[in-house]
Amino acid sequence: MSKKNIESFLDPKYLEEILGSFSKATGLHIEAVNRRGETLAILGNKRRSDFCQFIRSHTKGEKKCLDSYKEATLEAAKWNEPYFFRCHAGLVIWAVPIILDNVFLGSIICGQVLLWKPDEFFLRELKKSNSKDIDFDVLKQKIKTLSITSPEQSQAAADMLFVVVNHLVKRNIHTMEEENAYHLQRLQIKADLENRKKKATAEFSDYRSYLKKERRFLSYIRLGDKTRAESTLKDLLTDLLTKTAGDKATIKIRVLELASLSSRAAVEGGADADQVMVKLQGFNNEINSIERIEEFFFKIHKVIEAFLDGIFKLADKKHLSLVNNARNFVMENYHKPLTIKATADYLFISPSHLSRLFRLELDCTFNDYLTRVRVEKAVELMKKPEYSVEQVAKAIGFKSQSYFAEVFRKYIGVTPLIYKNSLF
Repeated sequence: MSKKNIESFLDPKYLEEILGSFSKATGLHIEAVNRRGETLAILGNKRRSDFCQFIRSHTKGEKKCLDSYKEATLEAAKWNEPYFFRCHAGLVIWAVPIILDNVFLGSIICGQVLLWKPDEFFLRELKKSNSKDIDFDVLKQKIKTLSITSPEQSQAAADMLFVVVNHLVKRNIHTMEEENAYHLQRLQIKADLENRKKKATAEFSDYRSYLKKERRFLSYIRLGDKTRAESTLKDLLTDLLTKTAGDKATIKIRVLELASLSSRAAVEGGADADQVMVKLQGFNNEINSIERIEEFFFKIHKVIEAFLDGIFKLADKKHLSLVNNARNFVMENYHKPLTIKATADYLFISPSHLSRLFRLELDCTFNDYLTRVRVEKAVELMKKPEYSVEQVAKAIGFKSQSYFAEVFRKYIGVTPLIYKNSLF
């Protein structure tokens, strides 16, 4: 997705499948709207309530509805959470923002319900807020078609919808990342072919040199030599593309074969056989639905990278001392602007290797561990009356007091100020 607007975000079929099902399950009305509050899709029930349709059948009513949606959508984006509001007609509605790659696209509007049975006050406000052109007696009859939902049910539905929308956003981000990866793969293929032309590299007349290179590649996998394995794989795929003249059927066969051979080499190198077979099966299933050559190459790169990571996991078991040294270094330097690179440099290893060690042995990232240490130290410092919350934040390495408060609340459950006040 190159354009950052809600129209390019919306996959009508998938949106209907997910949010349409949500609408049918809850009985709630759902609309997708852009930043201007304009409706792009009505999901699930496919139509607004008779009450809303009657109001929107008048020009002034339509404009007020649009203004309500726009205001709610902007407020939801401001707080990045479900925003509850009452529209000009007195209905309770909530807006869930759609924010993709830090860009606000629009929102999902849900609700159009009442929280209690309409009373005289509601009717007076309804009459006051709507145009005199609207037949109020008809409008009162339309109220009977509205659903009444408790505040608890509304909040639960809003929370669930927030989770669903976040899932849609993450799915779309993954799609964008894959499209970018395919684009880079196309550029890489083109560059490799251009380099061969410049060097006047002769096209091999048979598969003998290809198979020789393939054997070398498999030996690199068995040794866990990731750098040379990946470099040789790139040459293999360029050879394959050149030899087959881009014939997709032949490339598909060769790629499947290469993945199978690589999986066995990875197991011989020490990777877990069951995990490797699961990854291979997943790869085979994906390949069957692929059409583009660059996708074949991208997927084979990914699965072989996974095989190699499986070998590294076995080798990493020998380096528990590195993890302990890294932990000690964090404990001594948590108050500084510490990074994984600085820690890796201290241990004379690469940041990526240190990152793998933390995930393997501590089941967390380096930054997760650093944050955990800082929060524990903050709890200790909070017990000292001479330290303010701001001083505590600075003492443990946080530049922003507001970010410190956010992190502290996530781990402890309350804000730093509330926690500190409870101690004295």
